[in-house]
Amino acid sequence: MACDDGDIIVTTFDFDSETQLSLCGGNTTKVIYAINDEPIESISFNFENEDFDGTFDSIQPPEPREIAFDQNNELIYRTYNAAINGNDYFCVEVPPSTPVVLQEYTSTSGGSVFFSTTVTEQDDEDSVPSEAEDRNANGDFFDDDFDGDGIPDFIDVDDDNDNVPTSVETVEDSDITTPEGYPDTDGDGDPNYLDEDDDDDGTITRYEDLNAFDDSENVVLNPGDDDTDGDGTPNYLDVDDSASETVDLFRQFEVSRTFRTRLVAKNVTMQSSTSNESITFETLVMGYLDISKSDTLLVE
Repeated sequence: MACDDGDIIVTTFDFDSETQLSLCGGNTTKVIYAINDEPIESISFNFENEDFDGTFDSIQPPEPREIAFDQNNELIYRTYNAAINGNDYFCVEVPPSTPVVLQEYTSTSGGSVFFSTTVTEQDDEDSVPSEAEDRNANGDFFDDDFDGDGIPDFIDVDDDNDNVPTSVETVEDSDITTPEGYPDTDGDGDPNYLDEDDDDDGTITRYEDLNAFDDSENVVLNPGDDDTDGDGTPNYLDVDDSASETVDLFRQFEVSRTFRTRLVAKNVTMQSSTSNESITFETLVMGYLDISKSDTLLVE
């Protein structure tokens, strides 16, 4: 820390890589903030970016983004005379008059904040462990894509693109199973969830969805509700039923993912609002922001 008159400014700036941040704001203006209770202090970054919500839609994370300080993008440090509630203080258009701000330092131009967003948790919850879906056993879950749809198996809810969810195909009633215990109706050594023709009748499972287009307004993709001979076994698991309908559409499924954004400010100069004092940092680690949501990953 440093200041322009050589005096020591009494502040802890007790924020680091383990500080958990919060996000609020509207379509354009956002606030990312953190609060400490002892001492009572906060750091916040007010910025304009309509696209940022702490998540991304792609499989791989985007490149880090940089937002430069200016009159619309400000880093603000404050101390207070009493505890504050983050939502009530930062997530309203006009902050309350209490508690009283004792110190305030605001960023000047010249520096910027870097956002780096990754996924920390994700799984398709299909009952097949992610480690088991690393088929080439190289430790990289992203290079295993059985059906070639662009979605890695460990986050692919339908690993063979037959429109029957993997979570269904791993618990089906079957007299034949793989050594791992997964149903293998046709006994070909491939579990149903990795077999595009589950009953080996010459018609792929996706094409045994005979009523997919019966609804004039909606396409219903569900091979499990077709049972031509009424024996209780759906056509895609019944070798006696092999009628087909060309269905080259794919069901879309949601995957639960947790995103983490780390914020680091660089080349920071923060000016006091009540004096000529300033604080400079070459690097100021603000902390991390976690956001969880369900995503629909599109088949390529």
